[in-house]
Amino acid sequence: MTGDSNDVSIRKIQDPLSCVSLRISMYSKEVKLATGTAFIYLYEEKPYLITNWHNVSGREPSTLKAKHPACAIPNRIFVEVPFINHETSSIIWKDHQVPIYQDDGETKPTWYEHPLYSYKVDVVAIPVHENEVFSPLKSIWHGTKNFLTRWGQIENCIENAICAATAPSLNLNPVRLNPGQDVFVLGFPRGMTGGANFPVWKRGSIASEPYLDIDDLPKIFIDTATREGMSGSPVYVHETGRWEAERGGGLEKSNASYQGMQGRRFIGVYSGRVGDDTFQAQLGVVWKYSVIDEIIKSSTLGTSSFDLSPLDGKAP
Repeated sequence: MTGDSNDVSIRKIQDPLSCVSLRISMYSKEVKLATGTAFIYLYEEKPYLITNWHNVSGREPSTLKAKHPACAIPNRIFVEVPFINHETSSIIWKDHQVPIYQDDGETKPTWYEHPLYSYKVDVVAIPVHENEVFSPLKSIWHGTKNFLTRWGQIENCIENAICAATAPSLNLNPVRLNPGQDVFVLGFPRGMTGGANFPVWKRGSIASEPYLDIDDLPKIFIDTATREGMSGSPVYVHETGRWEAERGGGLEKSNASYQGMQGRRFIGVYSGRVGDDTFQAQLGVVWKYSVIDEIIKSSTLGTSSFDLSPLDGKAP
């Protein structure tokens, strides 16, 4: 359980994006294996917990080898969920367990993975719409208005401070993507926070052509010095000054541009660096946001990590 020492006044929150990322911990029974990042994504108004495949499986997607030095495989995760303390008008965090297997034998995962590429796309979606803890209807960020203008009217109905990745209250825009654009990865490098239990905003830039795929997979590169613990982070493009709006989602030329206003767009899920050497390339991988809808729409259950073996045939 996260201590109340991390209480923070609701009115100190300057940007709802800080309420998108959730710190998660992966466990094998009672042993903590690693920390990572996740976030809530709404599909047809139902919430799904989005994170990386390697977080829930404990394996490296390219080799299927166990990531933990002792080859331990996670069987549950804990999510640090922000709740509202109505007495103090503050946010407190509490650990909430999310099962990653449906059965005690750990043969049937709870997560959905990509219907075509499976674990090669390092993104999973866990349906959590039956759990009121993650209900968007009980969040201070539900709707399009600033929560402070609604606080006195509906404070008894508000239970959490989770902000979905594409919530209307974020006022996201259809910003046209270009190489070199600023991006922010909101996560928890090596488990660190940006105050209380809010994420660190790690800055970077798009380092590849955003409308092309890499390795024939729906991903792009970003140039940033990210660290472990940020796996599963949401990634946003951030433009100030003049920016162009995208039309049709492809390479068509836009006929609209905006001057003197902020433009933000959710672009995908961060899943780690290229190579094992921290200073090798300082390139991060971002899976395109479209894979989330594809995963949820297909609802393809993943394969139990306990049934997988490394691709080189050696024991994990």
